[in-house]
Amino acid sequence: MLTVLVLAADHRAGDLIPRIEAVPGVYVISQTDDSFLAMARARALLPDVLVIDLSARFAGDAATVIDQARQLRPPSHILVHSGDTLVGAVSPDGAVGPAAGSPQGLGHALAHLAGAAAPPP
Repeated sequence: MLTVLVLAADHRAGDLIPRIEAVPGVYVISQTDDSFLAMARARALLPDVLVIDLSARFAGDAATVIDQARQLRPPSHILVHSGDTLVGAVSPDGAVGPAAGSPQGLGHALAHLAGAAAPPP
């Protein structure tokens, strides 16, 4: 089971959460549109993955929140999402890399992390 905390505006979360939960073995354990609350929940819930959609309300800016997420212990995978595209990923060891830039990128990235087959587009 792969647990996911979603930081996204409410209007985006309605689209993202079903796409995330369509991946076998992946479960959303929390969603908020407030970055301060997301970091507090991440420290308490210890998700495997933090999905940060750039539609969220950020305390500061998105880069600051991503940096805060990188400081979580134990570390989580961080997937940065915008619109319908996965734009970046940070692994628990801190490696930063580009992500699959396609509408299916988020599902495929989560399936890879969960060790499951990717969901249909």
